[in-house]
This record gives sequence, C-alpha cells and structure tokens, in this order.
Amino acid sequence: MKKRPILLVALASILVLATLSTGTAVAASKKPPPVSTSSWSSAQAISGANQPDPTRGSQLNDVAVNASGLTIAAWDQYAYTNGGSATIGAAVQSGGSWGPPFTISGATGFSMDPRVAVGTDGTMAVTWIYQDPATNTNPRQAVQVAVRSANSTTWTTATLQTGPMGGVAITGFAPVGIDANGNITVAWNLWDGARHVVQSATLLKGGTWSAPVTLSAPSADGLYLDLSVNARGDAAVAYTLSAYTSYATGTYAQVVSRTGPTGTWSTPMTVSETMPSSVSYITSPEIGLDGNGLATVVYLGYGVEGVRQLADGTWTKPQTVIAAPNPVLSSVGGIDLGVDQNGNSVVATSIFDATIGVDRSSVWVARGTAAGTWTPSQRITDPTVPVDAYASRVAVSPDGTLALVGWIDHYHGTVQVSQLAGGVWGPAATVGRGTAWSSFQEVLGLDAASGTVARAIWKNAKAGTQTMAANYRG
Repeated sequence: MKKRPILLVALASILVLATLSTGTAVAASKKPPPVSTSSWSSAQAISGANQPDPTRGSQLNDVAVNASGLTIAAWDQYAYTNGGSATIGAAVQSGGSWGPPFTISGATGFSMDPRVAVGTDGTMAVTWIYQDPATNTNPRQAVQVAVRSANSTTWTTATLQTGPMGGVAITGFAPVGIDANGNITVAWNLWDGARHVVQSATLLKGGTWSAPVTLSAPSADGLYLDLSVNARGDAAVAYTLSAYTSYATGTYAQVVSRTGPTGTWSTPMTVSETMPSSVSYITSPEIGLDGNGLATVVYLGYGVEGVRQLADGTWTKPQTVIAAPNPVLSSVGGIDLGVDQNGNSVVATSIFDATIGVDRSSVWVARGTAAGTWTPSQRITDPTVPVDAYASRVAVSPDGTLALVGWIDHYHGTVQVSQLAGGVWGPAATVGRGTAWSSFQEVLGLDAASGTVARAIWKNAKAGTQTMAANYRG
C-alpha cells in the first residue's frame, strides 16, 4: 500500500475534483451519496479510546464470527508509559451484545498484530507476535496464542515458539483456524538467526499443543505466509520466499497441506512461476480451502495472480486475475481472498493509480470457480466521484450464499461494503464513519459465517484510537 502523508491525500482529492469538474458533475462537498444501510446495524465502539496520538501506528485488527453470531474481535493497543508498550485488546459478542473490552495479552513488552478465529462449537482463539524490549539483554520474540474453549469463560495463553530478534523488518502474523470440532491450527514464520522458518502447531480439542512442525524446506526463507483451515480440519499454508536471500534465484510461492487435524504435512509444492529479482518479487500470498480440501491461492506478482488446485491434485497455471490500470504509475495494496465450500472464490485489492487526473485508490475484484477460471476484473468503486479506497477486505460465507467486499473510503471518511447478488456487485452501503488519520493506516476486519451473519470492525482514529463494529443482518 502506498504510504502517502495526509497532506498528499488532500491535494490528490483537490486535483481529482478539479479534473472531473470539466467533464462530469461532482458535488463540491465531501458528503457521499446516500445509500441503503438496512442490512447493517448502527456502528458502536467496542474498545476504549486507546493510543492517545492518532497519527502513530496502524493499530491492526481482526474479527471472526460463527453462524450463531458468536464473535471475537482483537486489535493492537499502543501506550507511551514506561518507555512504550503494545498489548492486544479484545472483545466478545454473544447473544447480540458486545461484552466489555479486555487486554488478552501480557502487559509488558510488545504484543502486536492479532489474528482471530471462532469455531462452530464456540471455541475461540487469538494469536499475536510478542517481542521483548530492545533494551533487554538478548531480546527474544515469540508466537503466542490465547484460547477459550466452548462453553468456557476462561482464556488460556500459551507460547508456541520463540526465536532471536532479527531478520527482515516486516509485519509478522500467526494466522489461526478452527475446524467444526474445535481443533485449532496456528502457522507462523519466525527468524531463527539465519532464515525465517515456516512452522505450525495444533491443539486438538481437549488436548495440549503439539510441538512446532517445520513446514518450509531446510534452505527456504519464508517471508510471507497465510493459513486456511476448513470445517473437517484440512489445513494449508501458502508462503513466498524472501527476496533478500533469494535475490540470485528469484522468488515464488509454495503450498504445504494436511488432510484432517491429525494428518501429516506434505512437502512444499511450488504453485507460482519463479519471478526474477530483476523484474520484481512474488509476495503476499492468500490461500483458501474448499470443503474438499482443495486450495485457491492468490499473490502479488504480475499484478494479482491466481492459481487453483483441481480435483486430481494438479494446479492450474498462474494467471493475472487483476491487473493494475497503469502498470507504471499504479501501486497495488494488500489483497484479500474468500473461498466457499464449493471452491468458488472472490479476490479484492485496492490499487492506487497516480495517473494525472486520477490520483486515487480504487477497489478491484475478480471471482474464481472451482475449475480455475476467473471473471474479468472489475472496479467496484465509482470512478466518476472522488472515492479514495483502502484496506479492501473479502468475506464469503462457507455455503456461498453471502459474498461481501469492504473498504475504507478515506476521502469521505466512511466504511463501505458491497454485496454480491445475482452475479452483480451492489451499491456500496455505508456501515460506519470515523477512519484513520492517514490513508496508509486504514484497517478493516470483515467476516461472514452464513447468508445472514457477518461482522465488520474498523479503526476510528480522529481523536485517539478506538475500534468500532457493525453487524450484518440478512
């Protein structure tokens, strides 16, 4: 995502208005066009007003909901006291009401970048990456997880792996998934002093955490990764190689998979092309499993590319499913993927186009099938008005009856969601207001559990930093 100071965002909006006024009538005010919000509840704050300086930090978040409406949300919390710290805040929604926010991580050091999951049976999990203060002797980092079993009110925290500080300075995550029986799988990549090792651990319902299993090859330096777990406990991890250690040979994406919660992980399989470092890098993979354990993978390469695993176990050839409108002057932001149990998928991304007269970020989507075919990419934000869209997110219910794409319109300060109906993306519904201080700090969480249940959370950072939420009522 292109990091632009807020002043540049304002100047870009002025240029867009000036340009469009010569050809298309555009209202001079920032008030967005009215849209229906009948399927979404009113927004409400689910956290306190945290970080006192809204210009600092991106304050990442995540949300997950099951078909009964049980929801877990988590977010970063930064503080200035005692030399600074970071903790993970969380809140649970049950019976339609959000409980009070609480801190789920430890109170010292730096706990950051939460990921969450909730199972059909009500099991919940929150993961994060912990780092010691840099002033410590031999500071360490760790993958940590908190679990609340079904029908319990108690959270139990565990450290799954530790390693030395170091490696490439990128945001690290530990994605987590829970199957229909309450078995939990976590994956991560952690610096071991020489490379980023991709690993996983599993907590079977009623049991204890397994020892970490290394998924990447001995020589692989896996810098980016994603995890998907389906209802029956199949799991798959996609990761890409570090451009720093693979500069001479080029980068590519690999997939490791497991059948059922107790299955053995496969050896890594390369599913993308190898991109020479003189051209660019393969990065940011997203993976989704269908009900049969077959995977769809998207990643950043020659635009947003996609591959699909077929019923015979083979993979389709990589193809560009979303291309930047101007390859020279465009920046592709983070991508997101949703896959239903039948293998149908939705991928979305925010693309900033610096072409003179455009100078904005738009939301682009494409839909894939279980056969590995893709629709032509489509821009679903209105190109005739000054919408500046970031933090694109996808939510697809397991049964495929609800597909949503959400984003933050930074220009208007609104949270927008479009719903797929009859193969057409509907008009954007405004589900909330109050967004980040700067465009590159926009964050949005979105999840769908059925055709009638979905949740959205986002950050309001106009005065402090507060996490907001809205419920979809289909």
